[in-house]
Amino acid sequence: MDTTNVKRNDEGKRRKRKNEGLNRRKDTLIKKAYELGEFDGIDVALIICKHGRYTTYRSRDHASWPPSVAEIQTAYPLPKNILPEDIEKRFSKHTREKKIASQE
Repeated sequence: MDTTNVKRNDEGKRRKRKNEGLNRRKDTLIKKAYELGEFDGIDVALIICKHGRYTTYRSRDHASWPPSVAEIQTAYPLPKNILPEDIEKRFSKHTREKKIASQE
């Protein structure tokens, strides 16, 4: 077998595994959104964009749900706007605390 064909085949398998992993994570996220809405009574709206294709989930089937960005930003109390940096800080803080606790 030609080495270029082997490389292409390996690249295709790698992409397929990566895509399958992303799909599992997306399915888990949707399941968690469903559980928050169904079991905890929380209104949930989820938008996922992967390769330009949107997947949406909403826990309520109302025309007014989810609210627009403008409606969210003018709501009271003011919304918490969480960015990826905030999550990274939170996780790094928990990691440091676990390391310190395990050393004691």
